[in-house]
Amino acid sequence: MSTADRPGPDPEDVDAEFARLTQGLDLGDGELTVEDLLGAAPEGAAPAAEPAVEEEQIPAVAVVATTVADARALAGVIRLGREARTDGIDIPAGTRTHDASTGAVAVGPLQETAAHDLAAIASSALQRNGIVLFWRRGDRMTATRYRNGERGEDVSPAIVLGAVDDLVEQLLLGALELSDLGEGADPVAMSRAEALEAISGGEQGGEGRRGRGRRR
Repeated sequence: MSTADRPGPDPEDVDAEFARLTQGLDLGDGELTVEDLLGAAPEGAAPAAEPAVEEEQIPAVAVVATTVADARALAGVIRLGREARTDGIDIPAGTRTHDASTGAVAVGPLQETAAHDLAAIASSALQRNGIVLFWRRGDRMTATRYRNGERGEDVSPAIVLGAVDDLVEQLLLGALELSDLGEGADPVAMSRAEALEAISGGEQGGEGRRGRGRRR
């Protein structure tokens, strides 16, 4: 049978199918614009995704664990470490130092880049004494070694947490808030002379502090 000889579709069937497909649609005055076509989602298509939450808006916490004698001495170290850097990075706003039984810690509500800047600055002044940067945002937690101002290897936080004061783990898990630690020492507010004095005083009192056990 040729194409010309084939029977065409039954007009009634075509009208019925069109009615079924357009049931429930508001065609207004019968005109369909380009905007209507572009704005219509195909049948079965997934709904448009909600805008992603900016990562910078998710609260974060950084803890730099050191063996420096006390908080004020560590603040002095960080203050001088900034001068030792030639790459222009600065001490992140919100950084504070606090005493801990295994060595002073530097903490702050810092996003990832700022947290690594702080660790690099601190380790620049401590030279060969290694430090560990702990960082958490949401359900992500990392631990990174630093020495001589240079980033080292990433390690499992679970491995190195056992060597530091319990307050580090409590901060990372949210059991302890930064505000719970008190005011602490502010390295940004220190002059160079104050930093040198703080480091000298910390060295004199260091052995007694390092000999204490971990906080429980």
